[in-house]
Amino acid sequence: MSKTQKQVFSPNKLAVNRERVEAYCRNEPIYPVTMELDLTQKCTRSCPNCPYGAARRPGLTLSLEFLAKLFAVLGPHVPGLVLSGGEPTSVPYYPEVLALARQSGFREICTITNGSLLHEPRVQDALLQHATAVRVSLYDWQEGESPYFRQSLQSLAVLKQRAVAEGSTLSIAASLLTHGDWADRLEPVGRQALATGVDWLYFHPYCIDWDTESPYQASQEGVLQAVERLQSNNGYPGEVQFPYARYERTPLEFAKLHAGHFLLQVGADGINYAGPECKYEPDYALLDLNQYLEEDFLWLPERSAKLAAMNSDNYRPIGTRHRPPIISAYVQSVMDGRAPQARSQAGAFHQPNVI
Repeated sequence: MSKTQKQVFSPNKLAVNRERVEAYCRNEPIYPVTMELDLTQKCTRSCPNCPYGAARRPGLTLSLEFLAKLFAVLGPHVPGLVLSGGEPTSVPYYPEVLALARQSGFREICTITNGSLLHEPRVQDALLQHATAVRVSLYDWQEGESPYFRQSLQSLAVLKQRAVAEGSTLSIAASLLTHGDWADRLEPVGRQALATGVDWLYFHPYCIDWDTESPYQASQEGVLQAVERLQSNNGYPGEVQFPYARYERTPLEFAKLHAGHFLLQVGADGINYAGPECKYEPDYALLDLNQYLEEDFLWLPERSAKLAAMNSDNYRPIGTRHRPPIISAYVQSVMDGRAPQARSQAGAFHQPNVI
């Protein structure tokens, strides 16, 4: 990745909001930087080894009434919002949710989607009018080009064409899961994704053993080399974004799950969980917002106590190296004086308030 290229993910991104980190280190109450929200557990696809397959069986979807109350509490104070699922664009009132988020005060509004409904005008119109970014997860590419994969590429190209023609500032991205067994196909598939005109292509390590207590990353042998080849031979305007911190093998150490105060995960059941990688796990449920959703819910002693009890020794999904343990290790290093707490410039990052 070019040294002058903006980054999508880095633990240092949190330092864009240095005041919140400093306040947290002084043990003062803070609002999160980002809320990640599952609009629904329902999905338009049934992917093998999906970590949330079992969780989707109830098919829960958040109501507009619940969202209006949640957004009213957080919108004026939380700059970043990520809509996920399940498949968020499948919710009939998805356009209304985006409009409500914008009206409530969220400054950066991103949707993570499988792209299956990206061709629908109602989805495109809502994104172009109200969102700041959309990221399409591309699946079924590792062994060949499935009809789903080809449709996703076509939808990305059409949406980008509309954005350019209509003068929209919507950032359009694609993402690929990575596995050492698929490394040989990463470069050609990456070029296909970049050829659609996406603004950036992002990578996620594929994780396994989600049905056990300790999921972890699958082998990533050869992945970095394949991505570097793609970066060197990228003839397209879009950027190749590689989240190095997620692929490193340095130990992640933290005395408590600090990230739960900066990244707020809400499930489609209305429950606040410790992080995206442990949503719908009862042991990681922090607070049922269906029962209590007042202005002070973030600072309830029971919620803080649960986050304080989670650390690098007992956080079971730590092997997946998702954002919560990485961010928690970063905050811990600041608190311990092992990392300087300098301000990161917002201009150095895409979506600076989506951590």
